[in-house]
Amino acid sequence: MQYTSHFTAGLPQLDVHTLSEDWALATALENHWIILAELLGLKPSEWLDARGERMYGAVIALTTEFDLENTIREDDRFEARTTIHSIRKPHALSRTEYVVDGQVRASVQLFTSFIKRTERGSNKRFSRVRDVWKGEDHDPELVDAQLDLHHAMKTEPVEGRVAMEYEVNRIQDFNTADFMYFKNFVRIAKAAEWRQNRGQPTRLNATRSFWYFGNVGDGEEIVVHVARDGDRVDSVLADRDGRRLGLSRATAPVVEIAER
Repeated sequence: MQYTSHFTAGLPQLDVHTLSEDWALATALENHWIILAELLGLKPSEWLDARGERMYGAVIALTTEFDLENTIREDDRFEARTTIHSIRKPHALSRTEYVVDGQVRASVQLFTSFIKRTERGSNKRFSRVRDVWKGEDHDPELVDAQLDLHHAMKTEPVEGRVAMEYEVNRIQDFNTADFMYFKNFVRIAKAAEWRQNRGQPTRLNATRSFWYFGNVGDGEEIVVHVARDGDRVDSVLADRDGRRLGLSRATAPVVEIAER
């Protein structure tokens, strides 16, 4: 199933060079949920498990791609075309393409699951639930491949130095489910990568894959380790106890930023 939204590029959609990764992620997930809500025949507020407890959609992993040479520019009219490629309950895999004049200039792949808290008020543990699903699975092998990769990345070694420490702010970082919104993990990784590279030639990510392993509570600190080798940059987000919260793996070539 597909869903397309239409935009004209302006300051909210753009960063210093092309489409904002932060904005692209939020828009891709909005389209993703619109499709799932239509497939389920339920509003997100009606996603309840068999006990009548609220279920939430959560991003398990994502991949972004940006054409850093053929960019989306101010005043460009573009589309966000989202397609669900695979469902294996309670998981779904989608791809959103950002298209200008028939050309894909950026894309976001999202791998999601339905979850609920295992302890009320705590963001430490969640369980995956499938109660709300009524339809058939399709192309489940794509979900299986994503789950295998996610499991492998939990222990992927990264030898990076601490680039940034971040105190979680509930008012700024949390969503309406009261846990940290998925794109804010990417935002923190991106800020740490910029800090680690500050004073060097400007590098922007052409690709990024991010895997999520945990969430946080208000006031906790996230420690970001960044390892860079040429265009490759790995960032690990962990709490003070060393619990891995997320891993980003990106390619970030040197980019000339146009003068304004």
